[in-house]
Amino acid sequence: MVETTDNALRFLNAYASIERSLNRMQCRADYQPFKKLVRAAAKKNRVVARHEEMLVEYADLRNAIVHQRGRHEEIIAEPLDSVTEDIERIAVLLDSDETALAYSSHPVVSGTDTTTIREAYELLNSVSGDKLPIYENSHYIGLVTMEYIAGWLINGGSADARAKELIRQEQEKVLFMNEKDTIMDAVLFFDDAMRDSTRAPVIIVTEHGSLDEAPKGILSSHDLSRILAAVI
Repeated sequence: MVETTDNALRFLNAYASIERSLNRMQCRADYQPFKKLVRAAAKKNRVVARHEEMLVEYADLRNAIVHQRGRHEEIIAEPLDSVTEDIERIAVLLDSDETALAYSSHPVVSGTDTTTIREAYELLNSVSGDKLPIYENSHYIGLVTMEYIAGWLINGGSADARAKELIRQEQEKVLFMNEKDTIMDAVLFFDDAMRDSTRAPVIIVTEHGSLDEAPKGILSSHDLSRILAAVI
């Protein structure tokens, strides 16, 4: 047996925290092997899916760190600093189960295909908002922003024109999230989108993440710093 180390204890504490989070995701109180919990949770949780193979490897590492002697466990190995820090990072991510909706801008106003630019401005101004989702026959068709409105009016456009005329094909990417998705799901949304674009996405939160549902919240790059501060 090796002398008990901070790294070994930190690793085991983080591992136990992850195991509790995985059980919570599966709503299980009975014992399930760690790897089985990981595989099941990866189908439902983006954070687990992103770290699935690493978590499986950490299950093997945990067995290498601890040796079972009867009813007692002995620490027989010490994980590296980098490994300890990584599993602690994952444990924090999985324990951060506050919803993205709690960090989004709301209430959210929306317009229709008949909303004028003047009405769009008044709607956004009423909630000190910047982004107005536009719906046609209850289906999302695009986003109008205060920036678009200002540009339109500065260039002599009519305030009585339809706001949907401002919807741009090259506008920032818009993603939809379920209202029960966590703030870490939102971080991964931002991360994935930024891999394919130089502009941060806008995330619209609805009940089930559908384009045919009324928006309940909006997340933009301005909200990302608050989200990161909550989980890091």
